[in-house]
Amino acid sequence: MDEDDVLGPDLSVMPKFLLEHEVSVLEIALAAVSFEDCSLDGSVPLDRVVVAYDCWLGVLDALHPGHDFRRFGLSDLELSDDDLLGRLLSTVLFDDGGSCRFIRSVVAVVNGYRTHRG
Repeated sequence: MDEDDVLGPDLSVMPKFLLEHEVSVLEIALAAVSFEDCSLDGSVPLDRVVVAYDCWLGVLDALHPGHDFRRFGLSDLELSDDDLLGRLLSTVLFDDGGSCRFIRSVVAVVNGYRTHRG
């Protein structure tokens, strides 16, 4: 575990683009394809959330090179925050709309949480 895992992502250096970015259909579709390629059988719901968000960050890296978006994945500190976990729980419990809807929900929850926190 490194310092970033303990402290969480530094919102002061997080690109404003990431927090205010209007998520496009293309980004979600590409992230969904990547997400569906992951072997998540038997994984806990929180792992699915982390992978979904990481897939979206990977798409941002591919479509907007030079920003290193992957470094803004969910930190251990964020994943231990009851407020964020409560918000993410509904995305997992009511995930009946397929991968695209799931990823869009996860991205909206995480970015909303970070914007409110920052």
